Amino acid sequence: MKILRIVASHFQLCEDNFTISFVPIANKTKDDKEFELNEIAENLYVFSTLGIIGKNASGKTTTTELLSLVYDIFSNYRVKYATNLFKFMNKTVELDITFYHEKYLYHYTTELKKDENLVDENTVLFQNQKLYMREYKKSYSTQLFNFDKYEEMEFLGELPDDTSILYLLLKTISRRGIYISSNTEIYNYSDVFSIYKMLNNSPKIIESILQMFDEHIKNIEMISDNKYKITYTNYKSREVTNRELHEILSSGTTRGLGLFTFVVFSLKFGCDLIIDEIETHFHKMLVENLVNLYKDKSVNKKNATLIFTTHYCELLDLFGRNDNIYISKFDNKITLENMHEKYNFRPELSKSNKFYKNAFNTDINYESLMNFKKELM
Repeated sequence: MKILRIVASHFQLCEDNFTISFVPIANKTKDDKEFELNEIAENLYVFSTLGIIGKNASGKTTTTELLSLVYDIFSNYRVKYATNLFKFMNKTVELDITFYHEKYLYHYTTELKKDENLVDENTVLFQNQKLYMREYKKSYSTQLFNFDKYEEMEFLGELPDDTSILYLLLKTISRRGIYISSNTEIYNYSDVFSIYKMLNNSPKIIESILQMFDEHIKNIEMISDNKYKITYTNYKSREVTNRELHEILSSGTTRGLGLFTFVVFSLKFGCDLIIDEIETHFHKMLVENLVNLYKDKSVNKKNATLIFTTHYCELLDLFGRNDNIYISKFDNKITLENMHEKYNFRPELSKSNKFYKNAFNTDINYESLMNFKKELM
């Protein structure tokens, strides 16, 4: 299963028909097909990486929260947290999602409404759900969003009002997207090690991650839910509790262990990874190498997509294309501008230089900065 496009209306402070597409719209070169794009079916490509930039308070986090919502629906067929969904307005949220699954294109529409009758304010109801399908052929790659040829699907049986009809199609609860917010902290390391159980408990993976962040630690093993064994590079070891482990490891090592564990899961199972503020706690070189992992087909064998927001505009120069970069802006409503559609310059030119020259109107408010300076004089 692969999401191709998301269109949302009445979501938080976003404009109506707020759109994120994972499908390339610019010409596809041979190099693009090798590094920038994943072919999920014959002549059907999606981005291997997608970046979202913008100045502070421009809506980048809101965009990742929308993505998290959609992937939650596709993974668990329910909405976990209504507080984010109806944060700024109590309107019905409309979703229009196109995706590919097992040789077919699907078009899913639904409305999400807060259940006013229940005590649990986190219950979200699905209303007016529709699912349409069309068999995919390589000649359809330029007509993915022409829904005239799609046929509505009929389902037998009923589901609870808080459950998406996607369950009747996909059938299994499976993690299809992982969201890491900018303030995600790992306090319970058993969550991390539970993922390694799915990866056959490979100690080499944990060792390789730890060496990137703390060269003095060789390995960490989970003995029980609240007991861990740390082995240092001098081969001395000690047993510690979860709390003690949190005190021993630096915040960067803890976050790195958590993030790169999810990276391993993402790449091994083809699960898309969404990271808000990818540079938090990390050296720029490490972030660049993380981005390049998703471009390397010898590593990214299951067509996972990395989606991230960043303030490191230099990361944009890792992109060989313009259409997989979105610029987030907030003026009454949050909008997303596709760099290829909105700004006309060659993709091989330095995007960071354009950013520094304020080509995308994302510069900080210089007047506000000077006013702040005056207050300090």
